[in-house]
Amino acid sequence: MPAMHKQPVLRAEVRVGVSPQQARDWFLSLADHPERYQFESHAGFTFTEGQFGEPGARFQTTERFLGVAATLKFELTSVSEDRFSFRLRRPLRAVWGYFELEPAGAGETRLTLAIGSHRRLTRIFLRHPLVRRAVQQQINGEVAHIKQSMESLA
Repeated sequence: MPAMHKQPVLRAEVRVGVSPQQARDWFLSLADHPERYQFESHAGFTFTEGQFGEPGARFQTTERFLGVAATLKFELTSVSEDRFSFRLRRPLRAVWGYFELEPAGAGETRLTLAIGSHRRLTRIFLRHPLVRRAVQQQINGEVAHIKQSMESLA
């Protein structure tokens, strides 16, 4: 069996002016306030099974990549104090990712969104310049939006 590749292909990172616990609470509040994750290129999400914060919970969203809408289906694979891990179920099952929350000084958190794959061909696909640009632009927008939303509630 080939080695699992856990190094992300793409990542976006931002410092947020809230504590790691406030950041974690923001993510957990998405169960009751999914609209907090809605912005220009992201239509928010809908839970189809389980709730946010529960491993195995499934949700879907419509996102715009370079102006093209795509419906994505996800599953939370694990949840810890500092990480929410997920996998894409459709359209590319081999894509995984995580949100990581790390202390970054007094009352600050380093929020990272990372995307990768355990399959070589999917990693190559994610590195293709057009795909890389589209996905990187999307995840940069996501962490910027999350930062703004977290700080507005603090």
